[in-house]
Amino acid sequence: MVITKQLILLFLFCLNCNFSIAQDSNMSNPVKSFGADTILWQRDSLLSFSDFKKKPSGSFQGLTYSGLYLDMKQEDHLVKVYSFVLFICKESFLKDSSESLLKHEQLHFDITELYARKMRQQLSQKNPDKEKSISAAIQKTYNSIVIDLNDEQNRYDKETIHGTNEIKQLQWIDSIHKQLNQLENYTESEVVFH
Repeated sequence: MVITKQLILLFLFCLNCNFSIAQDSNMSNPVKSFGADTILWQRDSLLSFSDFKKKPSGSFQGLTYSGLYLDMKQEDHLVKVYSFVLFICKESFLKDSSESLLKHEQLHFDITELYARKMRQQLSQKNPDKEKSISAAIQKTYNSIVIDLNDEQNRYDKETIHGTNEIKQLQWIDSIHKQLNQLENYTESEVVFH
């Protein structure tokens, strides 16, 4: 059995859009906030066995600790939302060196990226002039995406029997990669509201 956890989202803003983010906040490299044992999702970079650094425990064959890091910043009259998908090495493990298990865990990471793109797409379609509070709209979008992401991760494990059903696993890989390609326009981490 394989399990996936999601990283708790970090919101760094006030409810009334009076943002108070540190000046030295480095949105271009959120890995600095989480440490060297953090991997930023990238298109051509796959997880390796050595990325799973936690000592295995329990009855699970593997655990992927991935999630969505979100930050917000106000510059003049612009509101910028930054989102990144991260894999936390020291919280993730594999019990064996099975290529199929590694591919299964990689797709958990890819699914998180897919839902980050869906969130960016939804956020880019928001009209700040029609929103009472842009921060509340962002929070609502995030909450909805997290529910959908968790449902998708659970459905993935159930349908593939945690990666042991090879045919279903290949179908999921194909489907997720097609969806990632369809949302290629939403790979940028920054969404700007004017």
